[in-house]
Amino acid sequence: MQERDARLLSESGELDKIIIRQAEENVGWTIKLVSKSGSEQMLHSKRSKSPRIFKTSDASLRCCQRIGINEANVLL
Repeated sequence: MQERDARLLSESGELDKIIIRQAEENVGWTIKLVSKSGSEQMLHSKRSKSPRIFKTSDASLRCCQRIGINEANVLL
């Protein structure tokens, strides 16, 4: 799911929660979006279908703010 799609999901009230976790081999952070219907999708960039990797947890949290989310779970 791209950032703009996540923003629409958030604005419609269908987004249940966001999970931020370390990517494989601790190379960065990823964002998982969970809808109220139970479907889970990773945030990805416009150019690739692989999960978007943020270099820092702060960068991933700033992305959540742009999406319109005020609360996120961070898993270490």
